[in-house]
Amino acid sequence: MKILHVVPSICNGGVTSILYNLTKSQRAEGHEVTIYVSRPQLLHKEEEFRQYGVNVIASRYKNRHNPLHIWEIKNQLPKYDLVHVHLFPDQFFVSVAYKLLPESQRPVLVTTEHNTYNNRRKISLLRYFDRWFYNAYDAIVNISDASKLNLDRWLDSRSLSKKSITIINGIDIAFFADAPDILREETGIADDDKVVIMVSRLVHPKDPVTLLKAISKCDENTHVVFIGYGPLEDSLKFMANDLGMSHRVHLLGRKESAAPYLKGCDIGVLSTYWDGFGLVAVEYMAAGLPVLASNVEGLRDVVGRSESLFEVGDYETLSKKITRLLSDNKAYAIEKEFFLKRVSLFAVNKMNTEYLRLYSQLMSYR
Repeated sequence: MKILHVVPSICNGGVTSILYNLTKSQRAEGHEVTIYVSRPQLLHKEEEFRQYGVNVIASRYKNRHNPLHIWEIKNQLPKYDLVHVHLFPDQFFVSVAYKLLPESQRPVLVTTEHNTYNNRRKISLLRYFDRWFYNAYDAIVNISDASKLNLDRWLDSRSLSKKSITIINGIDIAFFADAPDILREETGIADDDKVVIMVSRLVHPKDPVTLLKAISKCDENTHVVFIGYGPLEDSLKFMANDLGMSHRVHLLGRKESAAPYLKGCDIGVLSTYWDGFGLVAVEYMAAGLPVLASNVEGLRDVVGRSESLFEVGDYETLSKKITRLLSDNKAYAIEKEFFLKRVSLFAVNKMNTEYLRLYSQLMSYR
């Protein structure tokens, strides 16, 4: 098949990680794969895709919401057998471009819903807008059962719910399990100090502030490491300074991969207001870390253990859970063993196989 993926960016993050594994497996199966990136300023991982023979096309328009993307995409669609779209507003633009084409030039359309929630769902009238553009797709893939449940409830359409399926996200487990350990050498954190890490963009809906407050309640030898970037970075710096704990807060910014930083940590945390899946929680598991995460739809299903959850913004409970794990060797070993077993549920090969099976089924209907 000739496959086109449409995505806003190929930078660090869960969607890019999924896309990397998908396209790599599709190339290995002999398919011709291209990525259209609607924000050309966000091509940080372009070479990683190209080394596996994936072609990358960058839009001429930097503004992600520029409707001229529609005409650019319209010219691309007839060149492919199947087009797989990730994230809004690309989902809308591809839908319009598709409907502007004669039927003979229309490819199979697939989209993946990567979240359990978005701001459009605050406005009930936008349900009809979403129904309209989702209707163009032959399949709507959800990354978790919670994502599917919320989407089906929002769209409230029998015909669209029949197109809606779930394919669980996956990662290359060995990549994280076998990664080197460079964290303490780079940060200067002592070997006998404890380290809690959070990997995410420092932007809403992620909630790094709750983790920082929790660490402020922990023992003095407990450090926190943030890998990621975004507008909340300055707030974290100011707060760390006000709390007199700047020496225990390490903001490492954007990294090509979090894998070599995870191995030197003791606990992985994902604090967020909502998250359709929380792929980084699976990466923590693969690296051998106990996981603590916000009790939100999608993410709670990934974690699979109520003892490892805390309510959104509840830094007091999070602090107690961190302290318990770091002070109780038996409890720590139990949590670590649980997550090392659980990570097998999220093997990348399973995800890749299910997507290719879906593609083949949809193509056979044409």
